[in-house]
Amino acid sequence: MNKKLLMSMAAFCAMGLSSGAWAADAATADEVVAKTREAAAEVKAKADAALSEFDKKDGKWAWKDTYVFVLDCANGTMKAHPNEKVKGIKLTELKDKATGKEFGTAMCDAAKKANGGWVEYMWTKPGAEGNHRKIAYMLTAGNYTVGAGVYDDTMTAKQLEAKSMK
Repeated sequence: MNKKLLMSMAAFCAMGLSSGAWAADAATADEVVAKTREAAAEVKAKADAALSEFDKKDGKWAWKDTYVFVLDCANGTMKAHPNEKVKGIKLTELKDKATGKEFGTAMCDAAKKANGGWVEYMWTKPGAEGNHRKIAYMLTAGNYTVGAGVYDDTMTAKQLEAKSMK
């Protein structure tokens, strides 16, 4: 009896450690806000000279399961992105993977809010199959718009707005 109990406890602990490791690989909304603000400051200061860094999959602007990207809202294009398939596309071609609804222009609109804004859509997640709920935090950065997203099924708009107010 004790052996079964011990084995069950060991299995439970192993599962707990594994899920903790998975959680550590997921970016948080707080990290997304901080990285987006840092990126916006850099893009505002360096303009076009800063953009090539955002195209690197293993660069400073990619971490855990997310990355920072740059939009050119005036010209309606994705200016910098670590995925070559997305870089350069028209913002009107950014479509929710589940509904087909365009969200590129919503990202530009969200960035115009005083503290930036959030846009929700279904998107592919690096290293995972299928489409996942992604909520991107967007900020204006000089002539560009900078954003990064968190893959999260539970955060509400109110919780996210509170994070961007900090």
